[in-house]
Amino acid sequence: MSLEQIANDIGLTVERRPVPFDELESFEEAGACGTAAIISPIGKIVDHDSGKTINYGNEAGPISTKLYETLRGIQEGTVEDIHAWTRVIEGL
Repeated sequence: MSLEQIANDIGLTVERRPVPFDELESFEEAGACGTAAIISPIGKIVDHDSGKTINYGNEAGPISTKLYETLRGIQEGTVEDIHAWTRVIEGL
């Protein structure tokens, strides 16, 4: 959800929906999201039924990189947290 919010913040249109395999060919980037990984690039997607493969390359694209760097920056305090996601805990 945090990556969805950051994507909205930088002007991207965000949708949550099933994506048909054939539509994946129109995507410039693909990534897997998770709590620890934040976002990891997906190099290729294989449809085992048809044998069709879609390749995205071995590097994170500019959008995935921007999302990753923004969320990490919020976590580390180098990017402003406009959503009040972080808390400073003192006295430990």
